[in-house]
Amino acid sequence: MKKMLLGCVAAAAFLAAPSAMAQDIPRLSDFLAGCYRDSGSCKVKLKDYVTAAKTQKIICLKDTSPGEASSELLRWLRSDAAEPLKGQPFDDALYEGATKLYPCADAVMPPPPSEPPANPPQ
Repeated sequence: MKKMLLGCVAAAAFLAAPSAMAQDIPRLSDFLAGCYRDSGSCKVKLKDYVTAAKTQKIICLKDTSPGEASSELLRWLRSDAAEPLKGQPFDDALYEGATKLYPCADAVMPPPPSEPPANPPQ
């Protein structure tokens, strides 16, 4: 009975205490460290992200597969270009990198209307 009561008290204390993990947002540096430990899982996460971003038309992959794009995104995230993002939430860094590497073309604006002639014919 004591063991059960102590277990319940310990569980209640654990649940009542604010979880540091719940409050921490994973940073890009944490994500990249995880990629060194488990590259397979990292590649799957990046490929899923690229596929979702493509589907939602956030990025445009012309002649690139999602697998190739995710590998290129990982290289960019590890590069010096992404150094300022290392302390940022990793999902923000993924968005930043993906949109820089694979932007969608902006809608083509029509040319401005031509000006009327200065001396109209009479």
